[in-house]
Amino acid sequence: MTRLKSLIIATAIVSIAACSETEMQTETTRYMQQDILTATGDKLGTIKLRDLGAEGTEVTVEISGLDGAGTHAMHFHEFGKCDAPDFKSAGGHKNPTEMDHGKMSANGPHAGDMPNIEVNEDGKGSVTVINERVSIKGEHGLPALLDSDGTALIIHEKADDYVSQPTGAAGGRIGCAVIG
Repeated sequence: MTRLKSLIIATAIVSIAACSETEMQTETTRYMQQDILTATGDKLGTIKLRDLGAEGTEVTVEISGLDGAGTHAMHFHEFGKCDAPDFKSAGGHKNPTEMDHGKMSANGPHAGDMPNIEVNEDGKGSVTVINERVSIKGEHGLPALLDSDGTALIIHEKADDYVSQPTGAAGGRIGCAVIG
């Protein structure tokens, strides 16, 4: 009887451990946080992603290290690379469905398009948006942020005008976060 109790207890512990590990793996793919860095490697802020299933991905961007106030574009770019000094290694905007840039374009927006972020005089700003066109892992028929070559979030020096092709006249790249 003692052996049977020990076997049952051991099986229960292994089962609980396996379930906990699976839940943690699931949570990792449902929630992500990455630092946004400048070209000199200073922390500009953070991006937090939360998988919403078929509704897309909740994106929270918090900026705390910009010099002065302004409106800045933020987009997902096609490669998970943030090589200084210009972050061109991130490629163009994530656009697997070949749509036009901008929410005000007749054939847009594409998967990487998101609203601008407002930054106050103290260099801080935050925004939470729902990007209905991407998924963290590519579930529910949505393009994956964690695809084979990753994705990057780019913060641009200017506002996105939501129309100009191919980048919304957003200017240079001043911040980058590798996703995947």
